[in-house]
Amino acid sequence: MPYVEWLRVGRCVKCTAIVLGVILFLIVVAEFTVLNFGSKNALAQVDLHTSHGEVNAALIMKNATTTLSTLPDGTKRSTIVNAPEGVRVTIDDHGYSGKHIEVFERSVSQPSKLIGFGPVTYQRVPVPGGSKVAIDTNKPEDFAYYAAIATFLALIVATVLGAPFARQNDGHLEIALTNPAPRTALGLGAMIADVTGIAAAWVMTVAVLFIAHIVQYAPNYTYGPRDTEVIVLGFAGLLAWYAMLCAATASMRRAYGVVLGISWPVASLVAVLARVDLGGAPMAQLVHWLATPLSWIDPFNYLHFGPAFTVNGSPAGSLAVSLENELPALLILSLVYVALAIVQWRRVEA
Repeated sequence: MPYVEWLRVGRCVKCTAIVLGVILFLIVVAEFTVLNFGSKNALAQVDLHTSHGEVNAALIMKNATTTLSTLPDGTKRSTIVNAPEGVRVTIDDHGYSGKHIEVFERSVSQPSKLIGFGPVTYQRVPVPGGSKVAIDTNKPEDFAYYAAIATFLALIVATVLGAPFARQNDGHLEIALTNPAPRTALGLGAMIADVTGIAAAWVMTVAVLFIAHIVQYAPNYTYGPRDTEVIVLGFAGLLAWYAMLCAATASMRRAYGVVLGISWPVASLVAVLARVDLGGAPMAQLVHWLATPLSWIDPFNYLHFGPAFTVNGSPAGSLAVSLENELPALLILSLVYVALAIVQWRRVEA
């Protein structure tokens, strides 16, 4: 059984590598077309508001004058000025060190705002006569972003590999029972093979993201305690998710694909319903009451990595990481689900 599972893992890893290769190609193409900050498309990347309302980037470029120069330190500067619209754009291209873009908007008074997302920061500040938007690329990037994305891709691989016992039960159980080894050892061997494939998918995803970054920018990363927390929590979540799928399908012979197919929407829905405020209506309270205990055994309920971006220095868009609560829960779920999967598979008869 472990040998067959290793073959299955190898095929899955190969397919994952192909998919990641396609994703890498698309990212690189996007970087050199849509996401590249340059003199020709910088205005399209910036939210511009003048006294006349939304600015059409094409109109700005059509009526603007562009000046190219080189600063003493070798920085290539592009200056775009549209006097009638009151817009002035300065783009300093530092090569692999990224770009610094400043956009002055006349007669525009808006409060200060600082948004950070990965290697890009966007800051608006009021200045005499209007406001200024500053964009910096290739800022020091937190490795936690890569770890979170890699965990998401690895969860998909864990779902694909998440029914080793059901696959063995479906027409191969008689052969498995002839192996001169305890069934527990065979089952654990198959799970180890799958977990190795899941970890390989995680590493490959990080490698692809790194390559996609250095195609246009120099490596510029930061690593701190939060990054370690995200990695540890991610792997614990992967183990718990994979073990849950094994336990859910260990006694099945067919139709396990249905379980794997609905696992994501069901687990996501349970985690959301248990956390959101559904209001005071009796039906809403009933739904929340039913979803809460189910969320306790749902790995998705504990698998979150903190804010994807910040606004004015404060987290936005997600929950914070808390290893004191999430990590023990995920590890306990992993052990319980592994035990349930093995016990069920030992009782399956040919």
